[in-house]
Amino acid sequence: MVQDINVEEGMQQHETTPLLSKRGRERQEIIDDDDDDDETKDKDVKDRKWFMSTVALCSAMMVQSYLLISVFPYSGFLAMHLLPQLDSENVGSYAGYIASCFMVGRAVTSFEWGKATDRYGRKFAIEATLFLSAIFSIAFGFAPSFELAILFRFLLGLSNGIIPAVKTIISELNRGNEQEETKMMALVLGMWGYGFLLSPAISGYLSDPVKQYPESSLAQGPLRQILIEYPFVLPNIVSFGMCVISFVAVHYFVEETIPKDNLVSFGEEAYNIVRNISSINLFKHLTFTKVDQQSRSPAKFFASSPSTSAFLLDSEGMHEDNESNNQSQISVSWIWSREKTKKHLIVYWIYSFLVVALDETFPLFCMSVASGLGITESQIGNILTGSGLCYVLMQYFAVTKSVSKYGAYNAMLIGTFTSIPMASLIPFSLVLNRGSEPGELRIEVLVYLSIVYSIARVSSSIVFSTLTMTTNRTVPFHARATVNGFSMVGGSFGKALGPTFAGILFAFSASSGVFRAPFGSVFVFCIIGLMGLILIALVRDLMNFVDTIDDDVRQKPGEADQNFSSSSSINEESEEDIPTF
Repeated sequence: MVQDINVEEGMQQHETTPLLSKRGRERQEIIDDDDDDDETKDKDVKDRKWFMSTVALCSAMMVQSYLLISVFPYSGFLAMHLLPQLDSENVGSYAGYIASCFMVGRAVTSFEWGKATDRYGRKFAIEATLFLSAIFSIAFGFAPSFELAILFRFLLGLSNGIIPAVKTIISELNRGNEQEETKMMALVLGMWGYGFLLSPAISGYLSDPVKQYPESSLAQGPLRQILIEYPFVLPNIVSFGMCVISFVAVHYFVEETIPKDNLVSFGEEAYNIVRNISSINLFKHLTFTKVDQQSRSPAKFFASSPSTSAFLLDSEGMHEDNESNNQSQISVSWIWSREKTKKHLIVYWIYSFLVVALDETFPLFCMSVASGLGITESQIGNILTGSGLCYVLMQYFAVTKSVSKYGAYNAMLIGTFTSIPMASLIPFSLVLNRGSEPGELRIEVLVYLSIVYSIARVSSSIVFSTLTMTTNRTVPFHARATVNGFSMVGGSFGKALGPTFAGILFAFSASSGVFRAPFGSVFVFCIIGLMGLILIALVRDLMNFVDTIDDDVRQKPGEADQNFSSSSSINEESEEDIPTF
């Protein structure tokens, strides 16, 4: 009886299956369409967030570049304004002091900024830098003496911690995808190159407007007296505005890539430091909150440190975690003991020195009457504007295509060969400009210098981008911000010595009488170009590391993502969700 009933039910189910199946498919299609719409909307939202974060980081890098380079076109004129006994032939060393003290300040704090980036967050480091830079930029613009100008430029460098945070964020967002990392690196670090070319043009046009544009409404207006007393304040007002705009962009559009649980509150820690250093118990009436007590405990400290949390193997015991953390403390000796990392850093430091030496020498060559072109700030701005246009057209495609076709190390070698050695071609402009009136710049000279300088700058962008990517791959994931901070220590010293070296060398060559004019400038550019050729040998040595990865750098699929997956919606994207440009 039961068997008959089951057979009958089976027949009924068989009879109704086609209709149910058709309705089921219709419902499933509707559900699938809704899911597709939701996925499309989610991807659009993520793409917008990623794009806006990239734009905000680009603005921060542009500010960084402007802070460093904008002073180059007028550093010599500023030194002559503050020290009237100087002239265009012996001002070179003083101009180098103004330009280099920024890098001296940055060298002092770069390693600590890297550790602060790991401890307090990438976003915190960028915002703190922009806030302090806005203040010291205005102070530098209104500096009434040479000594105060040096001091405020030094403080600008001291408070600068953008690059370690930005370089680390780029790697974290792309999670080892070399193609996407190259594109993002080209965009963000490309802003550094744009700033190198556009910043001098902006500051050159705005410098000393009473002298350059005596009939303009600005020079004849109510601000005339201020502009006479502080002729170089306008470029620094622009710097202030750029810092404010970038601060707002970073604050609203950049999401922190370190999980909140792994971050240490700077405000709470500063408060605790003030309490601890109070030897006379001035703050004894204050009491710790529960959060304060937790943040002061050793367990909370080690667990929350981004530099050490990646080494925690499990949660079976605090003793094992602490032991693992103690072994993973990142120090200068630990970084220097890694042969591949050390060699990459040395190349970065030397190349930074040479690039800034070239950037300092070029405006000195342009303004020198005896050993150069003898042109004004605005004419220097015209050259840099022309080279900037060429740079904008070539930079992104040069970086991405060269890395895609030749690989990171071969692209680095090509970029090294076509950047610094190009300096030896700059003095040829004296031949092209021969026969012109004093202070006149022929159009063919403008075009020639714009092309030569833009090729050098595009090539330097290739070198810096590939150096950053390859250096990041020589250390474990958790150590990248600190290593990037340490790289900026040597890079800052190199960029501090570069302008001083170039200024002293150019002043000696142009005014010592050893070289007959205008061969002093030819000697300077040939020395810089020769040093660039020597650097090629060091870059070739790096090519031995192609396709080699240390054991502690190898990560299982998704391991890096897990360290940061809870920090923001951006990090929850898969590699396929990252938009391409």
